[in-house]
Amino acid sequence: MYLGIDIGGTNLKSGVIGENGNIIEQSSIPTNAIDGPDTVIQNIKAIFLKNKEQFPGLRSVGIGVPGIVTGDGIIKISPNLPRWINLQLKTKLSGFIDIPLAIDNDANTAAVAELEMGAGKDLLNFFYITLGTGVGGTIIINREIFRGDSGGAGEIGHTIINANDKTNCYTTSFRSGVLEEFIGRKQIIELAKSILKIYPDSSLCNIKELDVSSISDAASENDMAAIECFNKIGFYLGAGIASAMNLLDISTAIIGGGISMSDDILFDCAFKTIKLRALPTIAQRAELRKAFFTKDAGIIGAGLLGKKII
Repeated sequence: MYLGIDIGGTNLKSGVIGENGNIIEQSSIPTNAIDGPDTVIQNIKAIFLKNKEQFPGLRSVGIGVPGIVTGDGIIKISPNLPRWINLQLKTKLSGFIDIPLAIDNDANTAAVAELEMGAGKDLLNFFYITLGTGVGGTIIINREIFRGDSGGAGEIGHTIINANDKTNCYTTSFRSGVLEEFIGRKQIIELAKSILKIYPDSSLCNIKELDVSSISDAASENDMAAIECFNKIGFYLGAGIASAMNLLDISTAIIGGGISMSDDILFDCAFKTIKLRALPTIAQRAELRKAFFTKDAGIIGAGLLGKKII
């Protein structure tokens, strides 16, 4: 048995998986990232100790983190986890985790699940894109993760969509006009709220706590405000994917993360954009697949990551 931990910007998920990747036990608690890394580390400690007691045969721990992770488990930067800069996470966790431990980018761990057991098991090359609090990505070439010079390759969420955008330009300039600033969870909700000003009869106007799932439900019921929102988000998503495909000549993208379960309107628009904006040699064979694993991909992928190092 193997423990997988998925550190998200919103939730801290964990689960024990078996030899075949099946989840035996899982749980989820708020990440509370605003409280800083020490709080999250203490929660990981509690998760580990609880599962080790419940499952004495636990053989390894794998952890996915939304950010740039070095080979020795240092978190260089994590935009959605405040103060996670040059954090020696593996060193800190090794103080109480006494079985093999592996740490990687969360999109990489989810991509491993798709590569070995999911929508990418028949592919040689593909992009994996995860849509959630932020937008992460992984490049798979010849069935291996391509990591780049510093381990941060695949960050499609930081593809520049609008080079003239002034948001964040005086504070964190690398986030100005990037894909994540248009299609992250918070940004989708804010876009929907702005669209509702011209659709006062939309069913979404009656929802106090708007979320992407409620926008998706409304879109499936032909709510015009929700459809307009998803069409805009789909355009940005398709533009980001087409840019990545053009750069690396990879024609298949797999979409995962919680938002990947949204209504097909979002993905139909993204695919239309890919067909229009990708190079003709890529557009004619372009394929957009939904991930086999969705909410549990991070847990399963992290567990498989830990399994690999034994």
